[in-house]
Amino acid sequence: MRVLDPEQADRALAELGEESDRMAEALVAMDGHPGQRLLGGADLTGVTARRWAEASAAMSVLWEQFARHRELVDRAREVRARRARPGPAELTELTSLLTGAVVELNAERLPIERRSLTGPAVVTETVTLTELVSMMKRSYSTVTEVLAAAEKAWHATVEQLDPLDTQVRTAQALAGSLRVEEPRLSELAGELAALRRTALADPLAAGVHPPGRLAAEVADLRAGLDELVAARDGFDDRQYELEAVVDRVAGVEAEVRSVHATVLEKIAAPGLEPPGNRAPPLRARLTELADLWRAKRWRALSAALAELDRDARAALADARAQLGFATGLLDRRLELRGRLDAYRAKARRLGHVEDLELAGLHARAYELLYTIPCDLPAATIAVGRYQRALREHGKERR
Repeated sequence: MRVLDPEQADRALAELGEESDRMAEALVAMDGHPGQRLLGGADLTGVTARRWAEASAAMSVLWEQFARHRELVDRAREVRARRARPGPAELTELTSLLTGAVVELNAERLPIERRSLTGPAVVTETVTLTELVSMMKRSYSTVTEVLAAAEKAWHATVEQLDPLDTQVRTAQALAGSLRVEEPRLSELAGELAALRRTALADPLAAGVHPPGRLAAEVADLRAGLDELVAARDGFDDRQYELEAVVDRVAGVEAEVRSVHATVLEKIAAPGLEPPGNRAPPLRARLTELADLWRAKRWRALSAALAELDRDARAALADARAQLGFATGLLDRRLELRGRLDAYRAKARRLGHVEDLELAGLHARAYELLYTIPCDLPAATIAVGRYQRALREHGKERR
């Protein structure tokens, strides 16, 4: 081994000293890494337990190796400090410390099948400080990879669980303000807590992903509670809207009764259903809503509001359909009368007014349309016959 000259020795010692300081900073950062705090304080299982056991052992070895590195660097500094300019003895010792295989690694006890008759039972490997640093860098990289992976996996899980936890707590607070029981929220909170424990115990496994149904359930429960809040806080507006719908039902039903009577008088066998009278029971249900609101029975109130809204709008649609059907019969009679008049005017223009056949068909249609009650099907057929006969007479004239 070639002995270093003073400049070489000083340069090597300075480089190793700076390297030792950088290692100290890196190891302190390793100990303070969020992944280390996460793994060190958890009851680990599975893949994470195995990898952390290896990584934590490597961390202990790194500190031991660093202590040995620092010790040898300090010893080299002491040797260098003996003289302003080191002599041969100091240079030889510095060369040994700085470049020689002076670092003993853990001794390995050889099993009997690997020993020779005169060989040692324990083998000790020695390396240089430079070689030690290379080994420590590889080990450090492996350890920090585990720490970073654990932190990343945990954060990924937290990003999924925290919003759900917040939503559940918010929903629970809302349920409390409404004084309603929602036991499923407590169950969901327990499921999320179990997922969090699993994620903390083995963050390096495949990952913990909350089932989509949890988010859907939380959203559904929150939506249900929001409906109760809307029923409570918006009761006056909802009541006013429902009263308006019921009033419209009553108004249309009154029209239906009036038109129904007219149709029965003027149209034969109209096939009308009896007029509806759903407004009174709907109005009675309206009065019950205020009782529910005063009793703070928000679930019952919300359901009653929704049911009454649905029933009132259905009643309004039915009443309008009845009115449309009834008025349609009267409109049909009026339409047929108009068509008959138009065909009569056409016959006059064509000079067929005196035609006996056409006159007879017109008279029959006219009689049906102006007789009370009117037989609409028969009148429709009669007007059609008059129209076809008029068309045929027009062809003959050409």
